[in-house]
Amino acid sequence: MSKIFSSSFKLAVFLLIIFGCTSSNQKVVVVYDGDTFELQSGEKVRLLGINSPEIGEPGADIAKDFLEKLVLGKEVRLEKDSMNRDKYERLLRYVYVCDLFVNAKLIGKGYAEVRFYPPNFRYKKDFENLEEIAYRNRKGLWAFAVFQPPEITKVAEKLFPPEENVISWQDADKYYGKTMTVEGLIVRSYNSGKACFLNFHSEWRKYFTAVIFASDFDKFPPDPENFYLNKKVRVMGLIKEYKGSPEIVIRSPSQIKIIK
Repeated sequence: MSKIFSSSFKLAVFLLIIFGCTSSNQKVVVVYDGDTFELQSGEKVRLLGINSPEIGEPGADIAKDFLEKLVLGKEVRLEKDSMNRDKYERLLRYVYVCDLFVNAKLIGKGYAEVRFYPPNFRYKKDFENLEEIAYRNRKGLWAFAVFQPPEITKVAEKLFPPEENVISWQDADKYYGKTMTVEGLIVRSYNSGKACFLNFHSEWRKYFTAVIFASDFDKFPPDPENFYLNKKVRVMGLIKEYKGSPEIVIRSPSQIKIIK
């Protein structure tokens, strides 16, 4: 196996080959989207370490179809990380069909992006390596404007455009699916522990928001919700629609620039 994968990842694959199909496996009866399904027991499972488009978003049906091919009607083995369930009472698991690591397969084929929440960080680096390869080869949904390109987080500083090419936060909803630089004042912020939300209007549900997920907190200044609050900034990235309002996911500090 390539050197890009950690020893824990290699060990997991080795153990799967030996123990992957056992009598304790459970059958999948319903697939809801690209990262959630239901077992015959009635338990719902949310795949750890990944995020696929929600139903109604671009690419959602494609991601769901791919997961269905992998798990629907099949028996799966579930591996737990630090946390057992999410706030919706879904089981949080790494999922296997015999020797197939489903979470990793979705990342590697480009039907999901990497998304970890504390304290569940197992395989994070391995998944990030798989994601970079999938993005580089434009696999799956990387061929379209669905996920925030990893490339942007590396070159954003060089890509910030002249002032005349920057759009106002008020116009962000006109540029869904496009990589833009959005300017405005952060007037409200909130850190849920899983994500930090930087809002450009007090009525945050209706207007543009920049989001930093917990898996990237270590790259940013401590307490980003306070660091960026009341600062005029420019945010570069792919503008997506989330629950009716525009947002940019910030994966690197190079995507956000404070304007003095």
